[in-house]
Amino acid sequence: MDALAEYGLTPVSLVVALVAVIGVAFFFFSGGIGGSSGPPELEIELHPEHVKYMKIKEEEYCAGNFGKGLRCIIDFLREESGEQVKTIFAEKPKYTDGFEKHPIDIHPQQFEWLGEKGIEVSTVEGEEYKELGRISRACLDWAMRQEAEGNNRDQTLYELIRCLNC
Repeated sequence: MDALAEYGLTPVSLVVALVAVIGVAFFFFSGGIGGSSGPPELEIELHPEHVKYMKIKEEEYCAGNFGKGLRCIIDFLREESGEQVKTIFAEKPKYTDGFEKHPIDIHPQQFEWLGEKGIEVSTVEGEEYKELGRISRACLDWAMRQEAEGNNRDQTLYELIRCLNC
């Protein structure tokens, strides 16, 4: 008690300060006001070749958490015409099986944009992100095809700095 009194503190003020610190920490770790504004972390199905491609691009251009390469492609598409977006979303699948689930982060603004393009989270349990997985694979198939055909788009997709989620 004497140590607290030296600093002008009472046991009650110490408890109040401790509760305030815990409250602030909880606020920041829970995502701030209203919690996270986007869906929780999700899992989408990708072929191992999609994962390999994305890891190579992320290591070279945009290291961070897994999925940054896909988010870069989504941001590229957000600046493209509606016709270009439809064309890429309709890319013929390179792979039709052998998919594995991978956790991926999509920014809330990207979810909003995808919703405007008709890509919604399903209400069917176990299929919530099925359509997101399909268009994600289409985006990666498109980027991989561009590169295979000698039309490397890395500068546009990964090096051009976009701040659409700032």
